[in-house]
Amino acid sequence: MKKILIIAYFYPPKGGAGVQRTSKFAKYLTEFGHEVHVLTVNEDRKTLNDDSLKEDICKGIHVHRTEFEEVKIVKKLNNLLNNKNSLSPVNTSNNQLKKSNIKSKIKSICKKLFFKLYNFVYLPDDKKSWIDTAVKEAVKIIENEKIDVIYTTSAPYSAHLIGYKLSKQKQIKWIADFRDQWANNPFAEYGRMVEWRQKRLEKKVIHNAHKVISVSKPIIEDFKLRYYDTNKEKFEIITNGYDEPDFWDIEPVEKNSIFKIIYNGTLYGRMSPENILLAISNLIEKKKIDRDKIRIEFCGNIGNAHKGKVDFFKDKYPQLISIKNYLPHKESLKNLMTGSAVLLIIDGGKGSRGIYTGKIFEYIRSGKPIIAIVPDGVARDLIIKTKTGYCAYPNDIDEIEKNIYNLYTKFYKGEKLADSNLNEIKKYSRKNLSKQLSNIIEKL
Repeated sequence: MKKILIIAYFYPPKGGAGVQRTSKFAKYLTEFGHEVHVLTVNEDRKTLNDDSLKEDICKGIHVHRTEFEEVKIVKKLNNLLNNKNSLSPVNTSNNQLKKSNIKSKIKSICKKLFFKLYNFVYLPDDKKSWIDTAVKEAVKIIENEKIDVIYTTSAPYSAHLIGYKLSKQKQIKWIADFRDQWANNPFAEYGRMVEWRQKRLEKKVIHNAHKVISVSKPIIEDFKLRYYDTNKEKFEIITNGYDEPDFWDIEPVEKNSIFKIIYNGTLYGRMSPENILLAISNLIEKKKIDRDKIRIEFCGNIGNAHKGKVDFFKDKYPQLISIKNYLPHKESLKNLMTGSAVLLIIDGGKGSRGIYTGKIFEYIRSGKPIIAIVPDGVARDLIIKTKTGYCAYPNDIDEIEKNIYNLYTKFYKGEKLADSNLNEIKKYSRKNLSKQLSNIIEKL
């Protein structure tokens, strides 16, 4: 068994999807007999927190925290752009929807220009001021605890630069875990100069890490293609997953009287709800479904780019849409289980082939049919392989309508909505995935 130092900026009580991969690895690596130390930042009650995730910090995990001051300018900008007073009331006319979309596009352009400048100043990211502090503390932990392996996880990518410095300084084995792409991140608009600098930093990490793991095959394939001179055995895929104990204390829910679709998580970037809302609206207008017998609930924050679209349809069909703010993880799972179906949105475009999203694994475990609006790629493949949902391409409104109507009809006929492949689903349990990581660590 090994002594492992996990370096992760996102760790409980911080909330959000990025936290759970690390916290679950730490939990199960400890269960498998490894001695796990976690280096992270001090608790900050001003940021998004989820105290329910602290349950994963089980006995035997040694948590070390350092000081870190968040960069507040991004939060202030988002608050300014999302200020409700800056938006005029939405009515149901198509012209008003177009005006709302124009306003969103203008704000989006301003935001992109700001982030290009921001990314130039904060390289590799706005957590770079943590690097020196973390390295100093990590050296103490490595020396005092006789650490065998360090594991860094991104984002933030600054964590990998911490790993790079420690590996060079202490001649220690190092695993670099990528939850998302770095230099080739399809959602990051770096600009040429910043992208060039990011690629140089990424190259340094890939070449020096003893193992590089990531959440999906396309990300690993991209690394292998761009770093063709690197030993291919360095790269490993460990997907995200679901944790069975998270579902143990959720009481069974009686069948809904109304067909209810739940979207769990933040709506941001290219994850637009417009087409599913348009599909439902079309079905109502065609009188194929009853507006009083269908609901769609968004559980999580809605980004400024999509708020106008949701408000438009909410105003048009007041009873159709409900919105809940961020819920602690356990509460969000309980809420998820109240749905008749769950919604997954991954828009097409560069990089979409390798995107699962963290929620998909809890979706497949939930037993609820997934209404998946997804392009070709790993998410679609997973849903087909596990037989857990109905897929439509993002711009295929007819197919989206068809899938909603089929599920709606089955629901009111009392027919089974999903016939999942349970053996395939079990492969994605956090415990099984952590065993893969444990095996990699043992072989280093």
